[in-house]
Amino acid sequence: MQFPYAMRNGAAAFVACAITLATATSAHAQSEGKFAFGAQLSTRTAVGPENAGHVGVSFLWRFGQSKTGWGWHYGLNWFGTDMKRTIGGPNTEFGTLRVRPVMGGYGYTRVFGRTAVTGKLMGGYAFSSMKLSQEAMDAYQTRFGAQGVTVKASNAFVVIPEVNVWYNVNKKIGIRLSGGYVIARPDVIVTSTAGIDKRRVKADNVTFKIGMVYSIYPFRK
Repeated sequence: MQFPYAMRNGAAAFVACAITLATATSAHAQSEGKFAFGAQLSTRTAVGPENAGHVGVSFLWRFGQSKTGWGWHYGLNWFGTDMKRTIGGPNTEFGTLRVRPVMGGYGYTRVFGRTAVTGKLMGGYAFSSMKLSQEAMDAYQTRFGAQGVTVKASNAFVVIPEVNVWYNVNKKIGIRLSGGYVIARPDVIVTSTAGIDKRRVKADNVTFKIGMVYSIYPFRK
C-alpha cells in the first residue's frame, strides 16, 4: 500500500528526531521518573483482503522502569480500519470498522544496560463497531433495492504477540520501538429489507510503532 506524501514525510521526520536524540545525548543508565508521558507514531499493515492500512499518532506513557524477568502486561491496542468489499458487483468503499480491545497477558523482559527487550503474548475482548459509508448505502439501495439498511459489528476476542524495546536516552527521555501481529475476526452484519448479510472480517494487521516519552513525575530539582 502507498501512504500519502505528507504522512510518509511525517513518519520520516519522527524517526529522524528519535534517532538523533538517541545518538547525540550523553546518557545515564535509567530515566529517573516513575511516570513518563509522550507520543508515538504507529503504522498498521492490513493482512485481510477487505482492509486498509493506517498511519497515525497517539499518546504513549510509561510507568516505572523495566526489570529482567517474567511479568504481567496490560494494554488497550484500539484501532480502526477502512474496508472495501463487493456489493452485488464492483468493489465498493464499505465503511470503517473500529475494534477496541481490553488486553492482558504475560511476557518476559531482559534488561541490557539502558535497553530493555520484552516479548509478550496478550489477549482480550474487543468491543467493535461499524460505520457504513454512503457509497455502500447507495450500492445496497440501487443494486438490491434494499431499504432500511443498518450495520453492526460483533464483539470478538483479540490476540497479539508483540515485542517491545525501550531505550533510555538519558534520565528524562525514553524511546520505544514495538512490533506485533494483531489477530481480530469480528462479524459484520448488514440488515435491510433485502435480507441479512453476515460476513466474518479478517481484521488482522501487522503493527510497528516508534515513540518517545519524557519523565514528568516525580519532579526533581
